[in-house]
Amino acid sequence: MSLPRNTLCINPYMLHKLSKKEINRYKQFLELIKTDNNKFIKLINKYKQRKEFYLKRKINDELASKISKLDLPFVYFIKEYHRVYLGGEAFSNIIGFTNIDDIGQEGIELSKNELLISKKGLKKIKKDNLGRSIQTLEIVKQPISGKDIFLSLDKNIQIIGYNILKKYVERFSADSASLILVKNQTGEIISMVNYPSFNPESRNQMKGINIKNRVATEVFEPGSTIKPFIILSALNTNTIGLDDFVDTTPGIIKIGDKKIKDPRNYGRLTLSQIIEKSSNVGAVLVSRSLNKKDLWNTLTSLQFGQNLYTGFSGEQFGELNHHSQWKSVNQETMAYGYGISTTLLHLSSAYSILANHGKSIQLTYQKVENDDEIYQEDVIDPILSKEILKMMMQVVKKGTGTKASLDKYTVAGKTGTVQILKEQGYTSEEHNTLFIGVVPATNPQYVAAIIVRKPDPGKGKASGGKNAAPIFKEFMSQSLNLLKVYPDKKIVKNERK
Repeated sequence: MSLPRNTLCINPYMLHKLSKKEINRYKQFLELIKTDNNKFIKLINKYKQRKEFYLKRKINDELASKISKLDLPFVYFIKEYHRVYLGGEAFSNIIGFTNIDDIGQEGIELSKNELLISKKGLKKIKKDNLGRSIQTLEIVKQPISGKDIFLSLDKNIQIIGYNILKKYVERFSADSASLILVKNQTGEIISMVNYPSFNPESRNQMKGINIKNRVATEVFEPGSTIKPFIILSALNTNTIGLDDFVDTTPGIIKIGDKKIKDPRNYGRLTLSQIIEKSSNVGAVLVSRSLNKKDLWNTLTSLQFGQNLYTGFSGEQFGELNHHSQWKSVNQETMAYGYGISTTLLHLSSAYSILANHGKSIQLTYQKVENDDEIYQEDVIDPILSKEILKMMMQVVKKGTGTKASLDKYTVAGKTGTVQILKEQGYTSEEHNTLFIGVVPATNPQYVAAIIVRKPDPGKGKASGGKNAAPIFKEFMSQSLNLLKVYPDKKIVKNERK
């Protein structure tokens, strides 16, 4: 919000006419504003033709009170407004910040600047010989207050998410982490967190990567989180049936001049098991069987590589080349999430479509007041969407995402582990690790997506199941209670007789 602050002004035109003895009266004043007499005289001489000069803008009330008590001629205050950010570091790179003139520079402050900014008014006033306002003569132009925006973000859940990300970034000695929580039936973004962030009350921290909302602005290759959509495309085109097997023997497949391996030879796998075990070989074989255009159509219907129109400043779309540009190797690497780029925002949007059983709903950071505001579009077969969610439930029950399992709620999820591309090629030492979860899986209400960037390899082999899934578990365990989501899993307690 904006609070009134005092801006310290002087009248150099009148101060310039004062004698040296009269200027000596300003000694205590200069000590308060930490300026010496010589600098003050130079400033007066430089601006001697001006009748108003902003000496210090938006000073604190304590300093303003001390200066007022001096009752010095040609020293006075005007009222300005100063942004105050009550959410602190947990909200800072989402809400963003303004410059000293309250013009948005980053985040929602920038994207909604025209709505939030106030328009200054103009009035004619009469001043006394000391430069003090004594009478308003005429209102030339009425001021216009900025509008309010009501965000869908939940303050308590945002702070919980921030503290959890901080905890795990430090535990894994990771570079950073981001998280987004979407209410899939309305498209409202309930939480969007990045760690590390910055202190919105400290101007010297308003620079570098930490001021960016990396959920929306940072692209990466999605890795295995793309696999459910490869399977979806195969089912949608009847290329492979639900009960069909894919033979992944011997657990190694050649793509171009490279060999891609599964952790072991899984042999014959169902489509559900390919997702459960996150089999690269299985995903490649499924992708090979698809027509390029059909796969491209599936991914574009899920809005990969497209503008989501959320209005976040600096929002990136990711990259999904047209199928006419694909070589066979591109289609195969895409099966396990390489050669396509996306953002965490886009991933949460795609999984929200699954959670909505095929309906696409516009994501928004503004509160949805009534259901009439929600526009729904059918983009995926609802029956197939439900089948994919069932397969994703196996990931959390007994697959790569067991650490995301919740005590009271069923979860449909997918892990992802992605080598990071450097100038010299992909490195096995640095990874992005991901987990996306839908909960409750039997009646989806929320989608959460998490990325942990560059966890320290010295802390053990990086993976979505190890680094990102536990964050989902802890975050959702606390959030779902606050969101008043009714548990869908029966709790069995062993009682001693």
